[in-house]
Amino acid sequence: MGHDGDCVTAEHHMSRPVSVAVDTSSAAFERRIAAVLPEALYTRRLELLQVNLGRYCNSACTHCHQSCSPSCTEMMDEPTLAAVSRIAREIRPALVDITGGSPELHPGLPTLVSKLRSADLHVQMRTNLTALLEPEAEGVIDHLARTGVDLLASVPTLALEGYASQRGDHLHTVLAVLRRLNEAGWGHSEHPRLDLSVDSSGYGEDCPESELTARYRAALTDDLGIDFNKLVLITTMPIGRFRTTLERRGEYESYLCELAERFNPETVAGLSCRTAIEIGWDGTLSDCDFNLAAGLRTADGTPAHVAEFDAARLARRRLRFAPHCWACTAGTGSG
Repeated sequence: MGHDGDCVTAEHHMSRPVSVAVDTSSAAFERRIAAVLPEALYTRRLELLQVNLGRYCNSACTHCHQSCSPSCTEMMDEPTLAAVSRIAREIRPALVDITGGSPELHPGLPTLVSKLRSADLHVQMRTNLTALLEPEAEGVIDHLARTGVDLLASVPTLALEGYASQRGDHLHTVLAVLRRLNEAGWGHSEHPRLDLSVDSSGYGEDCPESELTARYRAALTDDLGIDFNKLVLITTMPIGRFRTTLERRGEYESYLCELAERFNPETVAGLSCRTAIEIGWDGTLSDCDFNLAAGLRTADGTPAHVAEFDAARLARRRLRFAPHCWACTAGTGSG
């Protein structure tokens, strides 16, 4: 498997010198946003409800912005799960996006999914695929298939060496799980969807989505008979475990500079934080999962916890920015 050989990944890009002329501060990012579209400093409505069930995961990936692992104990409790269901029914978002950690390992996932789907809400769950085979996830595939949950599966690369460097020697297991999901009904039509997320590091030249999609289709569908709906490119965020790696190599500043130099004003209008709210495992509210990982809650003066959730205020809140936000506006942007 080596169909994405020309595309840059998080572990194969760190050779460029630091660009001293670029201001990568959060204030500089905010100024760029304001210059392009002043209203993008604020949310405009709530269409996406993202829910992070916790940092417990069966893997400890080198690029994980939440620094998740099997030793993490953070998991959403029952009162917060109940609040998620209540809030979702109240605001009726276009999508409830469930993430982690490994959300399929949370014992409350089946009940949460059932409540959301019974309210006729569109639900997507993010998965690293291998977690679906863990003992704690027994029956989860069947439950998600019955309830009609879409999946966004992380497959950072199809190169054996590249995959192993990020997640260990599990690529063949991932392919087996994808086949099982196809057998259960995912990926053949618009519902239920099986989309694949790919880490496009944002460092160096862009790998066009169309080109990368063609390579994944050739490797998975043409060669192996594995169907999927679409590819979602996600720039590797310079936070969490990946930031630690960059800092250890002395390349954190150069990575930020490269992202800032590739700022694309056309990405600003479509920034997902403009229509989203994130509920963390502890009930705190953030603008996105990346801000949650960086410890950034909603701006001062706006609701910061599910206990004080106010849809009207949150739909018009001031957004909080940080240096990692450059990743969402670099090149073609980040899904």
